[in-house]
Amino acid sequence: MPMDEPATSRGLPDELAGRRERVVDDHMYRLPPGARYRATFRLQLFTAPQHRPVAVATQLMGEGVSLINAAEACASAVWEQCCPDEAEPPIWIQRFLPESGSPRIAAVFFTVDAETRRLTRPVWRPVRDEDVEAMVGQRVERDRGTGFRPAQPVLEDGPQRYVLAWVALFPKPAPFRQAVCMSAGTTLWRRLARQFVPYRGARGCCWYHGGDWHTVSRVAIRLVREAQAAGVPHEDIPYQVGQQAATISLSDWEREALLSLLIDTIRPYRPFEGGYNNGQHRAQAMLDAGVRRTLVEQD
Repeated sequence: MPMDEPATSRGLPDELAGRRERVVDDHMYRLPPGARYRATFRLQLFTAPQHRPVAVATQLMGEGVSLINAAEACASAVWEQCCPDEAEPPIWIQRFLPESGSPRIAAVFFTVDAETRRLTRPVWRPVRDEDVEAMVGQRVERDRGTGFRPAQPVLEDGPQRYVLAWVALFPKPAPFRQAVCMSAGTTLWRRLARQFVPYRGARGCCWYHGGDWHTVSRVAIRLVREAQAAGVPHEDIPYQVGQQAATISLSDWEREALLSLLIDTIRPYRPFEGGYNNGQHRAQAMLDAGVRRTLVEQD
């Protein structure tokens, strides 16, 4: 059953507030070795008698699986490792720091199985840093911390490259959260219909549907082509494109989405029938929007 009340437009519910002390500030918190995912983030944990703990997780792009995709695993690990005697999980606040634009701050509310202590069905509610600080009764550090250590790049077998892909031929996505806005796959007729009647607006249901993937893909294709024509090494293209994108009139969402195509790349297997190594949520959103071509990464 749900263990949390949704956040309101004023921020977090008043009944969750109370002066707490920061008892953990781990700049390189890692999910335990047996976890399904690999991820790091800064963990600040605030506790007080008679109050639920508050966990604030802060992450940069590129630190393994994102806080968005692994909210349940991250919150469960902190509950088990840092406050195992608590009957309820910590109030979970996540701050995602994109390469450009404003941080994305949200309170995440879960459905909790009291017997198994399993967290499912995350629901995100945007909050402000001021809301979080009012809840714990003190300032919450907002950066990644001086103890942050960037991950060393992993050398892949063989060269990688960005290539153009027809979105209508993408493999069928199978998003692991079956929300209403993120249905499992898109039928062929629906794919073709969206190609003739594309959707270019933003929806408020989730980040993936939060902007115009047509614009993002068009700009990404142009800037990557220019970088490749100039002989920029593959590993330097994201930085080059990021510098160029900063001079173009794009929204914060569009800049973040553009960089995601180059850093957290979409990597499908075989056209239409294969699966994905990464990126199926964005693939689903592009299919929903009727995007014609976008960038993927291939070995």
